[in-house]
Amino acid sequence: MDHNSIYTIRYVSQRTGLSSHVIRAWEKRYEAVVPHRSPKNRRLYSEEDVQRLQLLKSATDAGHSISQVAPLDSKELWNLTQRGATLTSRKPKNNASSLQTSAKKTQPIQQSAKNDLCKKCLAAVLNLDPDGLERSYDQAAIDLTRPVLLKEIIVPLFREIGELWQKGALKIVNEHMATTVTRTFLLNMLRATETTDPAPSIVIATTVGQWHDVGALTVALTAAENGWHPVYYGPNLPAEEIATVVKQSGARAVAVSVTHLLNQHPLVEELRKLRRYLDRDVALFVGGRAIANCTQILEEINAKYISDIDQFCQELYSLSTAHGE
Repeated sequence: MDHNSIYTIRYVSQRTGLSSHVIRAWEKRYEAVVPHRSPKNRRLYSEEDVQRLQLLKSATDAGHSISQVAPLDSKELWNLTQRGATLTSRKPKNNASSLQTSAKKTQPIQQSAKNDLCKKCLAAVLNLDPDGLERSYDQAAIDLTRPVLLKEIIVPLFREIGELWQKGALKIVNEHMATTVTRTFLLNMLRATETTDPAPSIVIATTVGQWHDVGALTVALTAAENGWHPVYYGPNLPAEEIATVVKQSGARAVAVSVTHLLNQHPLVEELRKLRRYLDRDVALFVGGRAIANCTQILEEINAKYISDIDQFCQELYSLSTAHGE
């Protein structure tokens, strides 16, 4: 092993601004960098690897596709980014005006690309094309940061799927296909996520009768992006099992995803039991459209309803700062 290769992928992600998933995707598809491996098979990067990834990010941020710039050596990448800097320096001296003009030109392109990815994902679902959906997800993972991928691709797609299903415009098999592909994609991302040892833990779960866990996996990945260690063992867990995981992991918080309400499963009683089983200082978050109108029970059990990803990020930040993280 090269002893100069000392940086973990989490550190490299923080240094470069690239998500761990994008770094891995660039390695796998384009051999953008080739990290060494520790005796435990963990990726280790050198300072040269970090600098190269920074150059690649600068090039892609400037509008170049990763497939075009990945074959370039570091000197060529540096020259490419310098040419971009030179062009920028020739713009009018009114920097504020120049930045506004640049933002206006760049933003529609980025939004157009995201809209195109959303359309491709939905088309794959409607056409029962799992390979097409997987390819669209892979492309999104390369082009977008993880928070944007979750917030602006995955969440809107399943919102659209739910609305189409309620209107009778979508078959159950289409929804099942989308769920299967998306669950595998998110699980792979979650398994590849690395967190530092001091990171606070949060248990992510769905209660008894809640088998759809795309929302829960989205929450787990969001927590990881915000510096938490997500603990997830699958859907359909009784309250006592969730409490056991919390106790054994020393988790500071629990996030429960509720996709739908079923009469045959006592969701309210499960939530009440869970609150009783948890220590008072363990924060309890509950999310999902199915529980949005159940404010009374959430107040009763001292749980906070999470309406979207941005709010969840704010809650995690507040919880971290309250404990001096």
